[in-house]
Amino acid sequence: MVKMIKVALATVGCKVNQYETQVIRERLEKAGCDIVSFSGPAQFYIINTCSVTHQADRKSRQLIKKALKQNRAARILVTGCLAEIEEEKLRDLSPQVEVVKNEEKLNLVESKITPGVNLDLDYTIHGFYGHDRAFVKIEDGCDQFCSYCRIPHVRGARIKSRKPEEIITEIDTLCEAGFQELVLTGVNLALYGKDLPYRFSLTSLLEKIICWLSRSNRKARIRLSSLEPHLIPEGLLDLMTETSFICPHLHLSFQSGDDEILKKMGRNCTVSRMLSVIDKFKSRVPCLGLSGDVIVGFPGEGEKNFLNTCSFIKEAGFHRLHIFPFSPREETPASRMEPKVREKNKRERVKILKELSISLSEKFMTGFLGKKLPVLIETRKDLRTGYLKGYSHNYIKFLISPTCETERFKGKIVEVRLSEVRSGFALGDIKGKKYEKTCKIKSSVG
Repeated sequence: MVKMIKVALATVGCKVNQYETQVIRERLEKAGCDIVSFSGPAQFYIINTCSVTHQADRKSRQLIKKALKQNRAARILVTGCLAEIEEEKLRDLSPQVEVVKNEEKLNLVESKITPGVNLDLDYTIHGFYGHDRAFVKIEDGCDQFCSYCRIPHVRGARIKSRKPEEIITEIDTLCEAGFQELVLTGVNLALYGKDLPYRFSLTSLLEKIICWLSRSNRKARIRLSSLEPHLIPEGLLDLMTETSFICPHLHLSFQSGDDEILKKMGRNCTVSRMLSVIDKFKSRVPCLGLSGDVIVGFPGEGEKNFLNTCSFIKEAGFHRLHIFPFSPREETPASRMEPKVREKNKRERVKILKELSISLSEKFMTGFLGKKLPVLIETRKDLRTGYLKGYSHNYIKFLISPTCETERFKGKIVEVRLSEVRSGFALGDIKGKKYEKTCKIKSSVG
């Protein structure tokens, strides 16, 4: 009997990275490898790194050092964005470390682990390990070159869109596997279709997906990951109001709410333009959930600039924020900009925005008290309370007291009545049958 090769996987960073790790996982399975825990001994450790911030760099290096301690004879295959930008530094860590470029990432199984095994050219995924919602990568590359971002340097500025037919085939497979929420993701999602030889866009792709979901009678919903406010494709709002298949939720990478800082960031957007886009969506999608990314402490951000950002967040009505203290990337223009913001001030501003996010979240959730929302119930329970957990279509986090009756809804979308608002989440109870069709719920929250 042939002894299987033991391989451990670890991922740092974005949904695109997590998707690509799933591709690698499935190709390892095809090659007959044994995928084991990263905390135990393995012959190969594959680390899919991120380098969007200093913290991501640190996590990636920590995983490399952990793997080196696990097995002194193992081969450590390091790929992802940190591997692109710090290739020599990573190789210098140990002779065991091998760097695999992003363009070679999806073929590392046959090139590095099982060179004698011929794998097919099918890179679609059929599941999503450890997740109740599946990510579907539809695009790679970004040509925006924001002044603080190294992604175009490490992922490439050329837009590479997947064919619509391939995406729909993958969604079909994932629905067949039982996934009821599919999250479309990309390096810059809104640029999907820019490189295709025919007039096509993210909206065009969604129309095709919705048509297929409707014809196939699938009980699934589509969520969009991050979008740039100034790149939202034409027709998306109309589509969101016309169908129940798209989650009424926007996650906007707005980064700042001050025009002076936005200009320094190279964002090609203004506060008034962003507010106009948000107002249009909110006026036609009453239950719209709004989350976003914001950077604090960008070079030159004074107290007035920061307060403008706070005002913008309040006026827009964001109910959940991902807050990042500015992290200079060496090869970007922003790393050389002055004046720098003190780390102490960054920490204070992060704290202020966290408190603001909690306050706005509670205000948003209060508008749905007593209403039923479609929630995807996750398999894993909340560690602190032991309650079931999940997110509604408009991205409200729910905790639900588990009973014999509710256990059967794990991995399913069900109607949950919002019974109480807490700090950072809502308490809910499940009434009636499993959720079948996304409802439109009007909210008094502006």
